[in-house]
Amino acid sequence: MTKCIWFKLIAILFIVGVLIVICVVEDRVIVSSLNEVKNYCYEIEEIAEKNGIVDGEVASLVDNLEYSWTVNEGKMCFMVNHKSIEQLGIEIVRLKTYIDEEEPIEFFVSLEIIKHYVETFQHFMGASFHNIL
Repeated sequence: MTKCIWFKLIAILFIVGVLIVICVVEDRVIVSSLNEVKNYCYEIEEIAEKNGIVDGEVASLVDNLEYSWTVNEGKMCFMVNHKSIEQLGIEIVRLKTYIDEEEPIEFFVSLEIIKHYVETFQHFMGASFHNIL
């Protein structure tokens, strides 16, 4: 084999390797961000069912969820279309509104919507052969 063929082969392997690394990093960032939101949701739900939604701890956890989502959403916007994930942020803001208005039914419905979005996002975001190509 000539030097030219070796150079082309190494260049192709390097490009494929870089693409694989990018996809794995993208998958890890997305999965960890969505898992963090899901964990907050389960923690909020547990405390809200035990103490009610007009509890300082619930409000604090929702604030933490909102902050965490704001930070993670900024990272995820480089990897996915923002319009795909903006509804999750809207639902988090609704949680805060339902706490202020003392609307427990709507609060729990909104919490379930957030968990549904997270579950749905985990299925269609992340590394796949389609992303690599």
